[in-house]
Amino acid sequence: MDPTEKGWLAKYLHLRFDTPISFELGNDWTIQKQIYKYLQPTGVIYGHPIELPANIKISTHQWPLKERLQVILFESLIATYCIVKQIKTPTDEILEEAVSSINQFYDFLYPNLLPKKLFGKNEKSDFRSLEKKLNKRVTVKAEWNAQFWKGFFHNILLFVDVILFLEFLKSPKTATSESIQLQSKDIQVHIIGLLATVFKTNSLNASQNSKFYNFFIESTNLSKEDKEIALNNDLYADNQELGDYLKNADWLLQKYFFELAVLSVWADLDVKASEILLLEELAEKLSFDPMDMEESTFAVESFVLLHWQQVHYLQSKQSYLVLTRRMTDRMTKISQKYGSQIKAEISENKELMRLLLESQKRPLSLDEKEKVRTQLIEILKSIPAFILLVMPMAFLTVPILMKILPRNIFPSSFDPNRMVNRRGNQIEEG
Repeated sequence: MDPTEKGWLAKYLHLRFDTPISFELGNDWTIQKQIYKYLQPTGVIYGHPIELPANIKISTHQWPLKERLQVILFESLIATYCIVKQIKTPTDEILEEAVSSINQFYDFLYPNLLPKKLFGKNEKSDFRSLEKKLNKRVTVKAEWNAQFWKGFFHNILLFVDVILFLEFLKSPKTATSESIQLQSKDIQVHIIGLLATVFKTNSLNASQNSKFYNFFIESTNLSKEDKEIALNNDLYADNQELGDYLKNADWLLQKYFFELAVLSVWADLDVKASEILLLEELAEKLSFDPMDMEESTFAVESFVLLHWQQVHYLQSKQSYLVLTRRMTDRMTKISQKYGSQIKAEISENKELMRLLLESQKRPLSLDEKEKVRTQLIEILKSIPAFILLVMPMAFLTVPILMKILPRNIFPSSFDPNRMVNRRGNQIEEG
Protein backbone atom coordinates (compact mmCIF):
# COMPACT_ATOMS: atom_id res chain seq x y z
CA MET A 1 0.00 0.00 0.00
CA ASP A 2 1.25 3.48 -0.93
CA PRO A 3 -0.65 6.13 1.06
CA THR A 4 0.56 8.86 -1.32
CA GLU A 5 -1.40 7.36 -4.22
CA LYS A 6 -5.00 8.00 -5.15
CA GLY A 7 -7.26 5.26 -3.82
CA TRP A 8 -5.21 4.56 -0.68
CA LEU A 9 -8.26 4.50 1.57
CA ALA A 10 -9.90 1.58 -0.23
CA LYS A 11 -6.57 -0.28 -0.31
CA TYR A 12 -6.09 0.27 3.40
CA LEU A 13 -9.56 -1.07 4.18
CA HIS A 14 -8.76 -4.13 2.07
CA LEU A 15 -5.53 -4.70 4.01
CA ARG A 16 -7.15 -4.26 7.42
CA PHE A 17 -10.25 -6.26 6.45
CA ASP A 18 -10.99 -9.01 8.95
CA THR A 19 -8.47 -7.57 11.43
CA PRO A 20 -10.22 -7.44 14.80
CA ILE A 21 -10.44 -4.31 16.92
CA SER A 22 -8.82 -5.15 20.26
CA PHE A 23 -11.25 -4.40 23.06
CA GLU A 24 -12.76 -6.33 25.91
CA LEU A 25 -15.67 -4.98 27.86
CA GLY A 26 -15.84 -5.65 31.58
CA ASN A 27 -18.27 -4.44 34.20
CA ASP A 28 -16.26 -1.29 34.94
CA TRP A 29 -15.22 -0.50 31.38
CA THR A 30 -16.88 2.22 29.38
CA ILE A 31 -16.77 2.65 25.63
CA GLN A 32 -14.64 5.75 26.16
CA LYS A 33 -12.03 3.75 28.08
CA GLN A 34 -11.94 1.16 25.32
CA ILE A 35 -11.34 3.88 22.74
CA TYR A 36 -8.57 5.35 24.89
CA LYS A 37 -6.90 1.98 25.41
CA TYR A 38 -6.95 1.21 21.68
CA LEU A 39 -5.76 4.62 20.48
CA GLN A 40 -3.37 5.83 23.22
CA PRO A 41 -0.40 3.80 21.93
CA THR A 42 -0.74 5.34 18.45
CA GLY A 43 0.07 8.84 19.76
CA VAL A 44 -2.96 10.48 18.14
CA ILE A 45 -4.05 11.72 21.60
CA TYR A 46 -0.78 13.62 21.98
CA GLY A 47 -0.68 15.18 18.53
CA HIS A 48 2.00 12.74 17.40
CA PRO A 49 0.40 9.79 15.59
CA ILE A 50 3.42 7.52 15.18
CA GLU A 51 2.06 4.07 14.42
CA LEU A 52 -1.13 2.11 13.85
CA PRO A 53 -2.57 0.00 16.68
CA ALA A 54 -0.46 -3.09 17.32
CA ASN A 55 -3.04 -5.53 15.98
CA ILE A 56 -2.75 -3.99 12.49
CA LYS A 57 0.43 -5.37 10.95
CA ILE A 58 1.14 -2.48 8.60
CA SER A 59 4.34 -0.52 9.19
CA THR A 60 4.00 3.25 8.84
CA HIS A 61 7.56 4.26 9.78
CA GLN A 62 8.70 4.83 6.20
CA TRP A 63 5.63 6.80 5.17
CA PRO A 64 5.72 10.59 4.76
CA LEU A 65 4.43 12.36 7.88
CA LYS A 66 1.26 13.76 6.30
CA GLU A 67 0.18 10.41 4.89
CA ARG A 68 0.93 8.64 8.17
CA LEU A 69 -1.23 11.15 10.03
CA GLN A 70 -4.08 10.63 7.58
CA VAL A 71 -4.08 6.85 7.87
CA ILE A 72 -3.82 6.81 11.68
CA LEU A 73 -6.59 9.41 11.99
CA PHE A 74 -8.74 7.32 9.66
CA GLU A 75 -8.09 4.14 11.67
CA SER A 76 -8.92 6.08 14.86
CA LEU A 77 -12.32 7.01 13.45
CA ILE A 78 -12.97 3.49 12.13
CA ALA A 79 -12.08 2.03 15.53
CA THR A 80 -14.34 4.52 17.31
CA TYR A 81 -17.23 3.52 15.07
CA CYS A 82 -16.67 -0.20 15.66
CA ILE A 83 -16.22 0.11 19.43
CA VAL A 84 -19.41 2.18 19.74
CA LYS A 85 -21.26 -0.42 17.66
CA GLN A 86 -19.56 -3.24 19.62
CA ILE A 87 -18.14 -4.82 16.45
CA LYS A 88 -14.78 -6.53 16.96
CA THR A 89 -14.27 -7.84 13.43
CA PRO A 90 -15.75 -5.42 10.88
CA THR A 91 -17.03 -6.81 7.59
CA ASP A 92 -16.87 -5.00 4.25
CA GLU A 93 -20.42 -3.80 4.82
CA ILE A 94 -19.60 -2.45 8.29
CA LEU A 95 -16.50 -0.66 7.00
CA GLU A 96 -18.54 0.95 4.22
CA GLU A 97 -21.12 2.08 6.77
CA ALA A 98 -18.32 3.53 8.90
CA VAL A 99 -16.87 5.44 5.93
CA SER A 100 -20.31 6.84 5.13
CA SER A 101 -20.77 7.92 8.75
CA ILE A 102 -17.32 9.57 8.88
CA ASN A 103 -18.11 11.39 5.64
CA GLN A 104 -21.34 12.74 7.05
CA PHE A 105 -19.58 13.78 10.25
CA TYR A 106 -16.93 15.78 8.34
CA ASP A 107 -19.63 17.40 6.21
CA PHE A 108 -21.08 18.71 9.48
CA LEU A 109 -17.79 19.64 11.15
CA TYR A 110 -16.11 21.20 8.09
CA PRO A 111 -18.83 21.96 5.53
CA ASN A 112 -16.37 23.86 3.34
CA LEU A 113 -13.60 21.27 3.42
CA LEU A 114 -14.32 20.27 -0.19
CA PRO A 115 -15.84 22.38 -2.98
CA LYS A 116 -19.43 21.48 -3.89
CA LYS A 117 -19.91 19.31 -6.98
CA LEU A 118 -22.49 20.09 -9.65
CA PHE A 119 -23.31 16.48 -10.34
CA GLY A 120 -24.35 13.60 -8.11
CA LYS A 121 -21.86 11.12 -6.76
CA ASN A 122 -21.62 7.48 -7.67
CA GLU A 123 -21.84 4.60 -5.19
CA LYS A 124 -18.08 4.49 -4.63
CA SER A 125 -17.60 8.23 -4.14
CA ASP A 126 -17.78 7.99 -0.33
CA PHE A 127 -14.29 6.47 -0.33
CA ARG A 128 -12.76 9.04 -2.64
CA SER A 129 -14.62 11.90 -0.95
CA LEU A 130 -13.32 10.93 2.49
CA GLU A 131 -9.83 10.49 1.10
CA LYS A 132 -9.91 14.08 -0.13
CA LYS A 133 -11.35 15.36 3.16
CA LEU A 134 -8.63 13.69 5.20
CA ASN A 135 -6.02 15.14 2.86
CA LYS A 136 -7.44 18.62 3.46
CA ARG A 137 -7.90 18.03 7.19
CA VAL A 138 -4.27 17.05 7.84
CA THR A 139 -1.76 19.79 7.12
CA VAL A 140 1.96 19.48 7.68
CA LYS A 141 4.86 21.85 7.20
CA ALA A 142 8.38 20.55 6.71
CA GLU A 143 9.78 22.02 9.92
CA TRP A 144 7.15 20.30 12.07
CA ASN A 145 8.76 16.95 11.43
CA ALA A 146 11.98 18.24 12.98
CA GLN A 147 10.42 20.15 15.88
CA PHE A 148 8.27 18.14 18.25
CA TRP A 149 6.47 21.08 19.79
CA LYS A 150 5.35 22.67 16.53
CA GLY A 151 3.91 19.35 15.43
CA PHE A 152 2.38 18.79 18.84
CA PHE A 153 0.59 22.13 18.97
CA HIS A 154 -0.90 21.65 15.54
CA ASN A 155 -1.71 17.97 15.40
CA ILE A 156 -3.03 17.91 18.97
CA LEU A 157 -6.40 18.86 17.50
CA LEU A 158 -6.69 15.67 15.45
CA PHE A 159 -7.95 13.83 18.53
CA VAL A 160 -10.69 16.43 18.88
CA ASP A 161 -12.13 14.91 15.69
CA VAL A 162 -12.30 11.52 17.43
CA ILE A 163 -14.05 13.00 20.48
CA LEU A 164 -16.55 14.85 18.33
CA PHE A 165 -17.16 11.79 16.14
CA LEU A 166 -17.95 9.81 19.29
CA GLU A 167 -20.52 12.46 20.23
CA PHE A 168 -21.91 12.37 16.67
CA LEU A 169 -22.38 8.58 16.87
CA LYS A 170 -24.51 8.92 19.99
CA SER A 171 -27.27 10.58 17.96
CA PRO A 172 -26.38 10.80 14.24
CA LYS A 173 -29.99 11.39 13.19
CA THR A 174 -30.44 14.45 15.39
CA ALA A 175 -26.90 15.89 15.10
CA THR A 176 -26.56 19.17 13.24
CA SER A 177 -23.67 21.00 11.70
CA GLU A 178 -24.23 23.89 14.12
CA SER A 179 -24.15 21.69 17.24
CA ILE A 180 -20.98 19.84 16.19
CA GLN A 181 -19.18 23.06 15.24
CA LEU A 182 -20.18 24.60 18.57
CA GLN A 183 -18.76 21.60 20.44
CA SER A 184 -15.56 21.89 18.39
CA LYS A 185 -15.22 25.57 19.26
CA ASP A 186 -15.82 24.88 22.97
CA ILE A 187 -13.10 22.23 23.08
CA GLN A 188 -10.57 24.39 21.23
CA VAL A 189 -11.31 27.44 23.36
CA HIS A 190 -10.81 25.44 26.55
CA ILE A 191 -7.59 23.87 25.28
CA ILE A 192 -6.38 27.44 24.76
CA GLY A 193 -7.39 28.18 28.35
CA LEU A 194 -5.54 25.11 29.59
CA LEU A 195 -2.36 26.00 27.70
CA ALA A 196 -2.56 29.60 28.87
CA THR A 197 -2.78 28.40 32.47
CA VAL A 198 0.16 26.01 32.07
CA PHE A 199 2.33 28.62 30.36
CA LYS A 200 1.59 31.24 32.99
CA THR A 201 2.76 28.81 35.66
CA ASN A 202 6.06 28.28 33.84
CA SER A 203 6.90 31.98 33.75
CA LEU A 204 10.67 31.38 33.48
CA ASN A 205 10.25 30.49 29.82
CA ALA A 206 7.76 33.21 28.92
CA SER A 207 9.13 34.01 25.47
CA GLN A 208 9.09 30.38 24.32
CA ASN A 209 5.67 29.81 25.87
CA SER A 210 4.23 32.83 24.08
CA LYS A 211 5.61 31.54 20.79
CA PHE A 212 4.00 28.12 21.21
CA TYR A 213 0.74 29.63 22.48
CA ASN A 214 0.46 31.85 19.42
CA PHE A 215 1.37 28.98 17.12
CA PHE A 216 -1.37 26.81 18.60
CA ILE A 217 -4.03 29.50 18.27
CA GLU A 218 -3.14 29.97 14.62
CA SER A 219 -3.49 26.23 14.05
CA THR A 220 -7.10 26.13 15.31
CA ASN A 221 -10.10 26.48 13.04
CA LEU A 222 -11.55 29.27 15.18
CA SER A 223 -12.85 32.37 13.48
CA LYS A 224 -10.54 35.32 12.94
CA GLU A 225 -12.36 37.23 15.67
CA ASP A 226 -12.01 34.40 18.20
CA LYS A 227 -8.32 34.07 17.44
CA GLU A 228 -7.84 37.78 18.04
CA ILE A 229 -9.61 37.52 21.40
CA ALA A 230 -7.43 34.57 22.40
CA LEU A 231 -4.23 36.35 21.37
CA ASN A 232 -4.97 39.71 22.98
CA ASN A 233 -6.52 39.05 26.39
CA ASP A 234 -6.99 36.54 29.19
CA LEU A 235 -10.59 35.59 28.46
CA TYR A 236 -9.54 32.01 27.72
CA ALA A 237 -7.40 31.63 30.83
CA ASP A 238 -10.24 31.70 33.38
CA ASN A 239 -9.36 28.81 35.69
CA GLN A 240 -12.78 28.65 37.33
CA GLU A 241 -14.62 28.48 34.02
CA LEU A 242 -12.16 25.89 32.69
CA GLY A 243 -12.65 23.81 35.83
CA ASP A 244 -16.45 23.96 35.56
CA TYR A 245 -16.29 22.96 31.90
CA LEU A 246 -14.04 19.95 32.53
CA LYS A 247 -15.90 18.85 35.66
CA ASN A 248 -19.02 18.33 33.56
CA ALA A 249 -17.18 16.74 30.61
CA ASP A 250 -17.12 13.07 29.65
CA TRP A 251 -14.28 10.85 30.88
CA LEU A 252 -12.42 10.76 27.53
CA LEU A 253 -12.37 14.54 27.22
CA GLN A 254 -11.19 14.87 30.83
CA LYS A 255 -8.43 12.33 30.22
CA TYR A 256 -7.40 14.11 27.03
CA PHE A 257 -7.14 17.51 28.74
CA PHE A 258 -5.26 16.19 31.76
CA GLU A 259 -2.68 14.34 29.68
CA LEU A 260 -2.16 17.41 27.50
CA ALA A 261 -1.46 19.33 30.70
CA VAL A 262 1.02 16.67 31.80
CA LEU A 263 2.79 16.73 28.44
CA SER A 264 2.97 20.52 28.46
CA VAL A 265 4.23 20.71 32.06
CA TRP A 266 7.19 18.36 31.75
CA ALA A 267 8.12 19.17 28.17
CA ASP A 268 11.22 21.06 29.34
CA LEU A 269 12.13 18.10 31.62
CA ASP A 270 12.22 20.52 34.55
CA VAL A 271 9.00 20.09 36.51
CA LYS A 272 8.66 22.83 39.10
CA ALA A 273 6.70 22.73 42.35
CA SER A 274 4.25 25.28 40.95
CA GLU A 275 3.59 23.02 37.94
CA ILE A 276 2.97 19.99 40.15
CA LEU A 277 0.52 22.10 42.16
CA LEU A 278 -1.21 23.10 38.92
CA LEU A 279 -1.66 19.43 37.94
CA GLU A 280 -2.95 18.60 41.43
CA GLU A 281 -5.49 21.43 41.24
CA LEU A 282 -6.59 20.32 37.79
CA ALA A 283 -6.91 16.72 39.00
CA GLU A 284 -9.04 17.89 41.91
CA LYS A 285 -11.37 19.73 39.54
CA LEU A 286 -11.72 16.52 37.54
CA SER A 287 -12.25 14.43 40.70
CA PHE A 288 -9.06 12.52 39.84
CA ASP A 289 -7.31 11.00 42.85
CA PRO A 290 -3.48 10.98 43.20
CA MET A 291 -3.27 7.58 41.52
CA ASP A 292 -5.26 8.88 38.53
CA MET A 293 -2.56 11.55 38.21
CA GLU A 294 0.16 8.91 38.34
CA GLU A 295 -1.61 6.82 35.71
CA SER A 296 -1.97 9.70 33.27
CA THR A 297 1.61 10.83 33.78
CA PHE A 298 2.77 7.26 33.28
CA ALA A 299 0.69 7.06 30.09
CA VAL A 300 2.41 10.11 28.60
CA GLU A 301 5.88 9.02 29.67
CA SER A 302 5.45 5.44 28.50
CA PHE A 303 4.36 6.63 25.05
CA VAL A 304 7.31 8.98 24.73
CA LEU A 305 9.74 6.38 26.05
CA LEU A 306 8.46 3.80 23.60
CA HIS A 307 9.02 6.22 20.73
CA TRP A 308 11.82 8.43 21.99
CA GLN A 309 13.79 8.01 18.77
CA GLN A 310 10.89 9.56 16.83
CA VAL A 311 10.33 12.34 19.38
CA HIS A 312 13.12 14.67 18.35
CA TYR A 313 13.45 16.80 21.46
CA LEU A 314 14.16 13.69 23.55
CA GLN A 315 16.97 12.32 21.43
CA SER A 316 19.75 13.66 23.61
CA LYS A 317 21.11 11.07 26.03
CA GLN A 318 20.57 13.36 29.00
CA SER A 319 16.88 13.89 28.18
CA TYR A 320 16.38 10.16 27.78
CA LEU A 321 18.03 9.42 31.14
CA VAL A 322 15.90 12.05 32.90
CA LEU A 323 12.75 10.49 31.51
CA THR A 324 13.75 6.90 32.31
CA ARG A 325 14.63 7.79 35.91
CA ARG A 326 11.35 9.60 36.34
CA MET A 327 9.38 6.73 34.86
CA THR A 328 11.16 4.16 37.02
CA ASP A 329 10.29 6.16 40.15
CA ARG A 330 6.67 6.46 39.05
CA MET A 331 6.30 2.74 38.32
CA THR A 332 7.90 1.95 41.69
CA LYS A 333 5.35 4.13 43.46
CA ILE A 334 2.42 2.53 41.62
CA SER A 335 3.76 -1.00 42.18
CA GLN A 336 4.12 -0.37 45.91
CA LYS A 337 0.48 0.66 46.15
CA TYR A 338 -0.61 -2.59 44.50
CA GLY A 339 2.00 -4.75 46.24
CA SER A 340 -0.48 -7.18 47.80
CA GLN A 341 -2.18 -7.79 44.46
CA ILE A 342 1.17 -8.36 42.70
CA LYS A 343 2.27 -10.72 45.47
CA ALA A 344 -0.91 -12.78 45.11
CA GLU A 345 -0.47 -13.00 41.34
CA ILE A 346 3.15 -14.12 41.69
CA SER A 347 2.34 -16.76 44.30
CA GLU A 348 -0.34 -18.25 42.02
CA ASN A 349 2.05 -18.50 39.07
CA LYS A 350 3.82 -21.82 39.69
CA GLU A 351 6.29 -21.52 36.80
CA LEU A 352 7.30 -18.00 37.78
CA MET A 353 7.73 -19.03 41.43
CA ARG A 354 9.88 -21.97 40.39
CA LEU A 355 12.15 -19.76 38.27
CA LEU A 356 12.46 -17.11 40.98
CA LEU A 357 13.50 -19.68 43.55
CA GLU A 358 15.82 -21.40 41.07
CA SER A 359 17.55 -18.05 40.38
CA GLN A 360 18.76 -18.05 43.99
CA LYS A 361 20.70 -21.27 43.40
CA ARG A 362 22.14 -20.77 39.93
CA PRO A 363 22.23 -18.24 37.08
CA LEU A 364 19.16 -18.54 34.89
CA SER A 365 19.55 -19.06 31.17
CA LEU A 366 18.58 -16.25 28.79
CA ASP A 367 15.38 -18.10 27.90
CA GLU A 368 14.50 -18.52 31.58
CA LYS A 369 15.16 -14.85 32.29
CA GLU A 370 12.93 -13.90 29.39
CA LYS A 371 10.14 -16.05 30.82
CA VAL A 372 10.53 -14.27 34.16
CA ARG A 373 10.48 -10.89 32.44
CA THR A 374 7.41 -11.54 30.29
CA GLN A 375 5.43 -13.11 33.14
CA LEU A 376 6.21 -10.23 35.51
CA ILE A 377 5.10 -7.78 32.82
CA GLU A 378 1.85 -9.72 32.37
CA ILE A 379 1.27 -9.45 36.12
CA LEU A 380 1.89 -5.69 35.97
CA LYS A 381 -0.63 -5.44 33.15
CA SER A 382 -3.30 -6.73 35.52
CA ILE A 383 -2.84 -3.72 37.82
CA PRO A 384 -5.55 -1.07 37.36
CA ALA A 385 -3.00 1.72 36.93
CA PHE A 386 -1.38 -0.09 33.97
CA ILE A 387 -4.34 -1.90 32.44
CA LEU A 388 -5.18 0.88 29.97
CA LEU A 389 -1.64 1.13 28.62
CA VAL A 390 0.78 -0.56 26.30
CA MET A 391 3.74 -1.33 28.55
CA PRO A 392 7.17 -0.14 27.36
CA MET A 393 8.42 -3.72 26.89
CA ALA A 394 11.96 -2.95 25.74
CA PHE A 395 12.48 -0.65 28.72
CA LEU A 396 11.25 -3.24 31.24
CA THR A 397 14.34 -5.43 31.52
CA VAL A 398 14.73 -7.90 34.40
CA PRO A 399 17.02 -5.50 36.35
CA ILE A 400 14.51 -2.66 35.93
CA LEU A 401 11.65 -4.93 37.06
CA MET A 402 13.64 -6.01 40.10
CA LYS A 403 14.06 -2.35 40.98
CA ILE A 404 10.43 -1.38 40.36
CA LEU A 405 8.77 -4.24 42.24
CA PRO A 406 8.66 -4.15 46.06
CA ARG A 407 10.91 -6.74 47.71
CA ASN A 408 8.17 -7.99 50.03
CA ILE A 409 6.14 -9.38 47.10
CA PHE A 410 8.77 -12.09 46.51
CA PRO A 411 9.51 -15.21 48.59
CA SER A 412 11.17 -14.31 51.90
CA SER A 413 14.55 -15.76 50.88
CA PHE A 414 14.57 -14.05 47.49
CA ASP A 415 17.42 -11.66 46.67
CA PRO A 416 16.62 -9.58 43.52
CA ASN A 417 20.30 -8.86 42.94
CA ARG A 418 20.80 -12.51 42.01
CA MET A 419 18.45 -12.05 39.08
CA VAL A 420 20.97 -9.68 37.49
CA ASN A 421 23.59 -11.03 35.12
CA ARG A 422 26.23 -12.81 37.24
CA ARG A 423 29.11 -11.03 35.51
CA GLY A 424 29.03 -8.38 38.21
CA ASN A 425 26.45 -6.03 36.69
CA GLN A 426 24.38 -4.02 39.13
CA ILE A 427 20.69 -3.33 38.80
CA GLU A 428 20.31 -0.74 36.06
CA GLU A 429 19.35 2.79 36.90
CA GLY A 430 16.03 3.95 35.44
